Amino acid sequence: TLPLAPPPLAPDRVLFSGLGPSTGVWRPKMAETDSGPSLLESADPNCPPEDTLLGALDAAVASGAPFLTLHQGRQRTEISYRQAREGAWRVAAALRNRGIARGDRVALLLPTSALFVEALLGSMMAGAIPVPLASPMTFGGVGRYLKNLTVILQDAGAEWLVTYPRIKEAVAGDDALRSLLGNVITEADLDGIAPIDPRTASVSGSDIAFLQYTSGTTGKPKGVMISHRAVVSNTYGIAHGMNQTSADIGVSWLPLFHDMGLIGALLRSVCHPGALHVMPPERFIVKPLGWLKLLSEVGGTLSPAPNFAYDLCTSRIAEIAELKLDRWRVAMNGSEPVHAPTLARFNAKFGPAGFQPGSMMPVYGMAEATLAVTFSPVGQGPSTLAVDRKALEEQSRATRSSSADARLAVSVGKPLAGTRVCVVDDSGKPVAAGVVGEVRVAGPSIMDGYFRNDEASAAVLRDGWLSTGDLGFIANGELFIAGRAKEMVIKAGRNLYPYDVERVVGELAGIRLGGVAAFGRENEGTGTDDLVVVAETSETDPSGREALTKAIRGEVLAVLGVGIDDVRLWPVGSVPRTSSGKIRRKEC
Repeated sequence: TLPLAPPPLAPDRVLFSGLGPSTGVWRPKMAETDSGPSLLESADPNCPPEDTLLGALDAAVASGAPFLTLHQGRQRTEISYRQAREGAWRVAAALRNRGIARGDRVALLLPTSALFVEALLGSMMAGAIPVPLASPMTFGGVGRYLKNLTVILQDAGAEWLVTYPRIKEAVAGDDALRSLLGNVITEADLDGIAPIDPRTASVSGSDIAFLQYTSGTTGKPKGVMISHRAVVSNTYGIAHGMNQTSADIGVSWLPLFHDMGLIGALLRSVCHPGALHVMPPERFIVKPLGWLKLLSEVGGTLSPAPNFAYDLCTSRIAEIAELKLDRWRVAMNGSEPVHAPTLARFNAKFGPAGFQPGSMMPVYGMAEATLAVTFSPVGQGPSTLAVDRKALEEQSRATRSSSADARLAVSVGKPLAGTRVCVVDDSGKPVAAGVVGEVRVAGPSIMDGYFRNDEASAAVLRDGWLSTGDLGFIANGELFIAGRAKEMVIKAGRNLYPYDVERVVGELAGIRLGGVAAFGRENEGTGTDDLVVVAETSETDPSGREALTKAIRGEVLAVLGVGIDDVRLWPVGSVPRTSSGKIRRKEC
């Protein structure tokens, strides 16, 4: 076991300066494999200015800095920190008037909007625990979508819901949901509510700020408990890692319910005041150019996105003449594996528009660590290592290679302030640098555990260390992610559990229940995982098999909101299993 030394704390209310250079053509810095134990530790203390998000919000109001601008088509809504706080006071008053108790969970099913921000902070002010959840972005099927979220709502014990009218109507028409969600609030229910200052709620740094459920987790949900202290510590590390200054301008299209958009963009701007421009995620998916146009228009300097987003921009944006990306100094690339070909294509495409290769910043993190764990140095650009693919896959060792089929691994940098990262073997002992093992993380941003799930918490939290389930190695003092021990599929920035997909497909007529396997397959062309589904069926007629394939694709898209890239229909009994009956997804 590895003892965790608590990071030193010191008062510090200064934003960060000392920006590194970000000019020139990108030439990957080739890391050298080195010897010694695989342990990385930040030398910087983690000393957030405030102990809670609500204290940070008060400080942001006092700062007088600009806050949030929502871009929805041609409509633009500017929200100051003071307006956000008053809106949160109004939500808190409405919740208290209806009798909410301290610690009650409040589900948030809202699109990117001012109400999301107000409901998130207002729930905290009322002493409750907000639970941000994915809002359906498809037309129709709201009832089915809500039923799919029932398991999460039950796991969270959420009897309160803040949402929009369409969802409220769907809940009212469903007996099970109506009995579960006894209090449903929309914007209309807040009319006439006088904002009150509820700071008598006495929120402390150790209180739970919110529960984070991974998008798409419906079969066996786990609610990550994130404390106020963990949030302010993580946002401090993020701001410090980006050398954030008061002159920086953030831009994001990421969903506000997801950790990267919620913490990396929204709550970072609460804890470290500065302008943030946000557009709805559906606008980006339909037209990726809108993201880069917004960056150009407002002179954005900070903007995060998953790897697939950079590939989507490269493949779907034709005209770049109007783009001016020269101010974009930190382009965080995280939430899913970072692909070297993606970086090269994006640099080549948007270099003429002013994008500097050194601005690309591969990062690593997870919900269980609040969000961020490691960052690449500002202005350095991606560091890569060409390793022997066979040695990596068969010997779990990163060995330099000049072979044409070598795997080009991308560094995700070094630990954030106050954070430690270690790579261990199956017995939990640190391995030598260059040896692949499980990545473990320690620091002030680690979750308190999974909500009402002591068994799952104990499985990943030991002596202050978080077992991530990810495989990686350390070279040249930086972390490289080699793969995932978990069978989670990361597609377009979403973490998909195979169980969810298999359950949905297995319920279709013509498919053998229990005879479905879902898994991810790396696609270097798109820069994200392909979702592959193998399903057993006795159907042999070509037209029947074609209809079944369409049904599988349509059902998964309707229920989980994700497209399948490859469907394979196999004869009954073809899906391999272990002796205990578990599906061997990797063998598939």
